[in-house]
Amino acid sequence: MAYAVTHRVYKVVGKRRYAYEYESYWDPKRRRTHQRMVRYLGPCDPKGRILAPPKTRLESVHSAFPVGPLAVFFAAAEQLGVRERIQKVLKVDEPAAGHLLILALNQAAARVPIYRLPDWVRASPLPKWLSWEGEELTPRSFEEALGWLSRLTPEKTWEDRGLLLQQELNRAWRNGSREPAGAYYDITKQAYYGSHCPYAQLGHDERGTTVVVGFGMVVSKEHHHPLLCRALYAGQNDFLSVTPTLEFLQGQQLGHLALVMDKGMTSRPNVTRAVAAGYHVIGSVKGWSAEAVAYASRWPGEQLERAEHVVGTSHGGAVYARAFTASLMGFPRMRIAVIENLSRKAEDRQARDLMMQELEGPVAKARLEEIRAELGEVVVPSPGRRGFRVDPKAVEVERALDGRFLLFSTDLSLDGRAMYRAYFAKDAIEKAFRTSKGELSLGPVRYRRKDRLDAYATVVYLAYLLWSWAERKLQEKYPERHLAEVLRSLESVSWVRFGTGKSVREWCPRLTKEQKDLLSAVGGLDYLPAT
Repeated sequence: MAYAVTHRVYKVVGKRRYAYEYESYWDPKRRRTHQRMVRYLGPCDPKGRILAPPKTRLESVHSAFPVGPLAVFFAAAEQLGVRERIQKVLKVDEPAAGHLLILALNQAAARVPIYRLPDWVRASPLPKWLSWEGEELTPRSFEEALGWLSRLTPEKTWEDRGLLLQQELNRAWRNGSREPAGAYYDITKQAYYGSHCPYAQLGHDERGTTVVVGFGMVVSKEHHHPLLCRALYAGQNDFLSVTPTLEFLQGQQLGHLALVMDKGMTSRPNVTRAVAAGYHVIGSVKGWSAEAVAYASRWPGEQLERAEHVVGTSHGGAVYARAFTASLMGFPRMRIAVIENLSRKAEDRQARDLMMQELEGPVAKARLEEIRAELGEVVVPSPGRRGFRVDPKAVEVERALDGRFLLFSTDLSLDGRAMYRAYFAKDAIEKAFRTSKGELSLGPVRYRRKDRLDAYATVVYLAYLLWSWAERKLQEKYPERHLAEVLRSLESVSWVRFGTGKSVREWCPRLTKEQKDLLSAVGGLDYLPAT
């Protein structure tokens, strides 16, 4: 690690005294300390007080680089000691660690392709921040950096050292953290562009059925820091990914977590494995079996819709949640919560009543089939001209279920309100994937080799860690602000080089008060030149 220390130097010209800021830095090639001027501070009095700030003249602008978002993420990387931890885990030198950090910074702030990455770095302040010139940067050197994360060993087995790096960085953000003992796990599918990749299989994304690759991510409950990001075979059922995820969490000695899972993962075998591994599971009951119908209609409305069972929602509304203990999914004792949403209850009843009323009149054959399919068991076969009738008993069963659904938890200490809050806080993982797909641009994926895709998953982990850490620092001072909005306000912050030859100087145009405050909150202001 190369360190740079700044200090003031005073020079006397005639009867006037001038102040400069100099920097002492270690040159690893010559293995000695050098000094260089960072900026001119202006004329000063004998005690060093600046009499007038310098007036900058831009006579020969060399380049201007948008530095605001990059400074935010670089500050996060320095606060977490990312480079040092990369060196420690992967046993690589400082330039190698710098390559991997650059890949993560590019994923977070720029997303330029690898063949353009060396030019992007040289145009940025990264060589100055990293204290190396970067002449060795080439597209091939970045490809080699991915190889440090994942590779095929001489024994012909895959070694994913990126997972070890993720484990080390988990320790970094968890150090002193008071994160609640909860985590959210989900899977996303991303479109794949290429001729062949083992992970790429036929699957579904937002465009429909296409060739995709899968990514599984686990994030923490409060600050949404990543615990794991790994590539998955896209054609694999989601519930099959749970076992290796549990093994990874156990390997990191992350115990006593409550894992909130989506419906596609909460099979009986997965819940059994999670409990055996020492984790609790919170999920939603799938389908309407006879058992689920009996549980959901356990209490009539007047017994459920009480003040002691109400819980506020994130959208300013409210639902009612009441829990009890019973057998479920083969477990003799499971905590089950009946959730009732009054708005949804009214909508369900109105929609069904209108369709039943529509059945009383003349209905076109196509529309009749639609209504019967929608009403389901409410309409039963019957002798007569029409061949069907509405079953009053089935209607009563449906009315008892209007606006209701079931949650379950293996933690028997939770009440209904706690289960609801925990389950619907899972928008944390959805937010993580929205960020990865949007601002962090997870995809379209073009890597063809398995090792490259495994390595890319760790790059995404790194980028999302920098994102979530910067947002955490931001919200310590501005709880209502979100990083995506702040980064947009920092897009106009530029790193300007002006002059020619050896007289090129670096300068940052004047920041607005808001930009200065926001950069200060996340630590990015320390990496900008004089404004």
